[in-house]
Amino acid sequence: MRLSFIIIISICILCCGKHEINKNTVLVFGHGGIGFDDLNGQFAPNSVASISKALDFYDLDGVEVDVQFTKDGNLIVFHDDYLENSTQCKGYINSLNFDEIGKCYYRKQYSNNYNEEVISFDSLIILINNHWKHKLFSFDVKNNFDVPYKVDSLAGFLNNKLKKLISMDNIYVECNDANILYALKRRSNYECLLVSSMDSVGVRDVSRFGLDGIVSNFEDVNDKLMKQLLDSSKKIILHGQKNTRDYKSVDYKNIYGVQIDNPIAAMKYFKY
Repeated sequence: MRLSFIIIISICILCCGKHEINKNTVLVFGHGGIGFDDLNGQFAPNSVASISKALDFYDLDGVEVDVQFTKDGNLIVFHDDYLENSTQCKGYINSLNFDEIGKCYYRKQYSNNYNEEVISFDSLIILINNHWKHKLFSFDVKNNFDVPYKVDSLAGFLNNKLKKLISMDNIYVECNDANILYALKRRSNYECLLVSSMDSVGVRDVSRFGLDGIVSNFEDVNDKLMKQLLDSSKKIILHGQKNTRDYKSVDYKNIYGVQIDNPIAAMKYFKY
């Protein structure tokens, strides 16, 4: 009797914090393509090769990619503030005109042999129109707006680029600056998501600026605030999960999507 009781308690402890999931109910976005894994990444994040691997090989629902403004109001697909962090080029992106950046190639890191070129946002739009118009794209606009333009003007520049897309049906724009998202939505009814902790301030700003949802770290999930978002028909996307244990720590019943760094583990958990 005592042994049976111990076994039951042990099973409960092992199962605690784990949630069952209905397959194919959560959208899977590759983080920068197939993810930010400096040690084991096959391709540089935000490169065409990484995006293609995520969409064409792993058949993920979509990808999240980073875009940021150059000094002259153009846009490139790149994550870091400084080019030298991961390419052979040098310079603070916000201080360089688009033509000054030239041809930058992702530098080999650790055991990875990267040779992909940093691309412009225009180039990505052409690729989406020609190859990936049925896939989901979430453009994470980096908020290092250290350029000689006001936020409203930057939203105008971004809007002009987005209008080149054949369809906006599968497009999301995310940023941790609610002002540029608000300015963008004033120009057209884009799906705009605030990158924020799932706290009272973040949830308030989603509602206050008329945004469509929130992108939060999975460790920030707050059931009460999540209900508040859902009651307002807002989308919830989570990021930061690195492995199956992280995936199992969240109840995905009302989660719209996840941004992942491990396509194999993610597809096994969410799809297969």
